[in-house]
Amino acid sequence: MLAGYAVMAAIVLAEFVPTLALAQTEAPSAGRNGLSGVLNPVDILYLALLAMMIGTTMLTAVFIIRQRVKTAAENDLLRASLADSRAEAESRAALLAGADERILIYSGPGAPEVLGALPGDCQAPLEEKRFLAFADWMPASTARTLADSIDRLRGAAKPFCLEIELAEGQVVEATGRTIGALATVRFTRLQGLRERLREIEAAEQRALATIETMQRLFDAAPIPIWLREQGGRLVWVNESYASAVDAGSVAECLERQSEFLSQQDRLAIAAHRAEAKVFSGKLSTVVAADRRNFAVVEADGPLGSAGLAADVSETEQVRMELRQTIDSQSETLNQLTTAVARFDEKTRLAYYNAAFQRLFDLTNTYLDSQPDHLALLDHLRTAGILPIEKEFRSELREQDLAAYRATEPTETLWHLSDGRTLRVIATPQPRGGATWVFEDITEKLELESQVKATVRLQRETIDYLREAVAVFSSDGRLRLSNPAFAELWGLDAEYLRSRPRIHALPELCNFAIVGGDDDNGEARGWTRFSQAVTAFDEAGRDTETGEFALTSGHTVAYGIVPLPNGQTMLTFSDISDAREAERMLRERNEALEQANQIKNDFVQHVNYELRSPLTNIIGFSALLRTPETGPLNERQSEYLDYISTSTSQLLTIVNDILDLATIDAGIMELELDEVDIAKTVSHAADGVRERLTEAGVTLDIDLAEAGETLRADGPRLTQILFNLLSNAANFAPAGSAVALRARRRDDTIRFEVTDRGPGIARDNLDKIFERFEANPNGGRQSGAGLGLSIVKSFVELHRGTIEIVSAPGEGTTVICTLPVGPTSPDRQENSRTHFEDAAE
Repeated sequence: MLAGYAVMAAIVLAEFVPTLALAQTEAPSAGRNGLSGVLNPVDILYLALLAMMIGTTMLTAVFIIRQRVKTAAENDLLRASLADSRAEAESRAALLAGADERILIYSGPGAPEVLGALPGDCQAPLEEKRFLAFADWMPASTARTLADSIDRLRGAAKPFCLEIELAEGQVVEATGRTIGALATVRFTRLQGLRERLREIEAAEQRALATIETMQRLFDAAPIPIWLREQGGRLVWVNESYASAVDAGSVAECLERQSEFLSQQDRLAIAAHRAEAKVFSGKLSTVVAADRRNFAVVEADGPLGSAGLAADVSETEQVRMELRQTIDSQSETLNQLTTAVARFDEKTRLAYYNAAFQRLFDLTNTYLDSQPDHLALLDHLRTAGILPIEKEFRSELREQDLAAYRATEPTETLWHLSDGRTLRVIATPQPRGGATWVFEDITEKLELESQVKATVRLQRETIDYLREAVAVFSSDGRLRLSNPAFAELWGLDAEYLRSRPRIHALPELCNFAIVGGDDDNGEARGWTRFSQAVTAFDEAGRDTETGEFALTSGHTVAYGIVPLPNGQTMLTFSDISDAREAERMLRERNEALEQANQIKNDFVQHVNYELRSPLTNIIGFSALLRTPETGPLNERQSEYLDYISTSTSQLLTIVNDILDLATIDAGIMELELDEVDIAKTVSHAADGVRERLTEAGVTLDIDLAEAGETLRADGPRLTQILFNLLSNAANFAPAGSAVALRARRRDDTIRFEVTDRGPGIARDNLDKIFERFEANPNGGRQSGAGLGLSIVKSFVELHRGTIEIVSAPGEGTTVICTLPVGPTSPDRQENSRTHFEDAAE
């Protein structure tokens, strides 16, 4: 400052001195004019100003000197204060560095000032550049949030506080605020109470998130879940619970306190929880109008209890069905004749059926002890069931152990000491162990041996048959033939052993079928045989027979017989002799039929020719008994009685023969009408009354159950009963009774005539209804043998049936069963047709 004032003074003097010199040069002229002409006013002003400036300069210089001394003293004081401030700043920086925190100070644009450092185990970098790259050491989202917060702090002075979670659970708090014009961000690791509080808050958030997640899970769970307070009141249920108790919503369910289980079950659960804290069991309740089984679990907690119920109805049903299936299988296995035993993964006996116990003659006590497999084998050897040879024993042990390790069933044969052979099948189980099946194949082997012997025997038998036999497979190849086949067709036996196809045989046969195929294309002969052998329709194959003629002059009967597995057997028999004999028999039969017809014609002719003389004899006999012809002596009356009796019997025989001839001719017709049963029986009884009296036999009639009428031919029904009673009177012993009973059952009536005669032998029962067959054994007189034949014919014309119940020494009962209702003309016509067929 003093230098400045000196310069100003020099400038003033530099300007004033030239002016004063100019004034001195001009002074003479001025002196001539007086003193006043030496200094003009301007000069005086300049001098005054110069003097003032010099004084001012001097004063200023003095002031400046004093101020300089004062400033020097103040500078010394400021230097001392700056040193103290620097020491204090260094001390505070050291304190910040030891406080385990880092401060960022933003005083303007650009990078901040970084003070302090976080602990080394805080996962935050120590280098300032790496520390300021927040995204490198903290989560990206947190780094973006921190950067945005710092920008708001610097731009709008908006403070913030962030908690930054680092790796391994480290938490750093970042707090930003403004101090004057500075923006500071303080990074501090949470320790102690704050860290614990942060951990608690984080745990609380996780717990709340877990609870919310479980809440959603429980709401979506298909099983009822509930929470109760200490008093047992419901405080929360899920949707399945509300649906199970038919509540409209969860809130409505809680308001109504709708219970899922019955009160008795809830009391039982509460009592169990009081002792064990947890209840687990199966209970039943009604859901959707259906009682179902639930697996209920309810456990105590700090605030009350929680429970759930899983529907196990289907599981229980499946378990019950599985148990029933196992029991059924066990019962089935016990009924099998095949022995079955199951060994567990430790080769111990776990199951056996009754056949296993019987097969090896083992006791229940021993089997219930669950012996292992090798111990069982040793026991069987000790008992003498298995052979004890060393080689057999070692081999069997190796096979047994291999069966438990195998992945597929294994099969072996056991030859027991008593000669039996067992087929042993070991099937490994998925969970370890194996199931053993012991099948006694001794009989099977014997049967196979017998079958093989039988096959050989049958082969030899077929070879020696006179009938030609050939068996073809489904592809048409010859599988089997006998020498008769080759001989019949004139084929080479060596060629047949090459199994030729059936289509190739016709061309190689020496003899052909006469006629071959029909003119209309119908397959015959070898074509038909080929079709039958190669047919695909297995179900439609039927046995077929027929015959044909060969060019060799022989007549052959063939048979097409379907066999299992699509095979077909062809049989050929030479029936030339049989056909010749048949021809002869036919001719003889025709001659016999012609003779029989002549006989029938002769019988009919004779019968018709006999009726007129018999009628005359009977008429004249009756005329001789009249008073007009005159009296007869005793001998004449006796002879006349013989004539009357003989002619009556002869007329009866003739009438019977005529009736049979009428039936045989098919012209017999019934005149059906309502017949009074009692009157018809009375008429028949009157006809045999005299004969019964002569034989000393009584007649016992029982019509209590017969009814009143039936629709029939009255005379023929009377003739039926008359013949039956006459036959019974002929065989009934004197002093006995003949019984006639009629009984109505539904739409039939049954007439039974019983006598106490000698009976009929079983061998004669089949011939009793034949014509002209008489049984004189025990009878008083022998007839023509037409009575029962007439009865059978009339009964069958009425669409009825007849049978005889008899045994030697026990009498005879003839039973005639007739329909009560009307017999239609069609039925009569059918009857005539039936009898015509029978007559032929």
